[in-house]
Amino acid sequence: MNVPNPRRQAAGKVNRLKRKGLTPEGQEKLRQSALLHRPWSHATGPITAEGKARAASNGKVRQKGDRSVRELRRLAGAIDALVDNMAALRRCCCG
Repeated sequence: MNVPNPRRQAAGKVNRLKRKGLTPEGQEKLRQSALLHRPWSHATGPITAEGKARAASNGKVRQKGDRSVRELRRLAGAIDALVDNMAALRRCCCG
């Protein structure tokens, strides 16, 4: 069983109290740095097919079954669309 260490908890509380947030000057300095370097323009994500496949498999580490809930919903939606199309064809041609 994992019992928390009281000394470690106290040290964490002291460290949290030391951090008071950013001053307005510090905030402006960070803002100017972000505008200068534009980090969002460099974050492109995976480019190669291998990298895209690796990134897609990242979320599958903790899933319970072979398929994710999102994949199952997509498949169920496709089946629903197929059933709707079949019903529409039956109404159109046979009715």
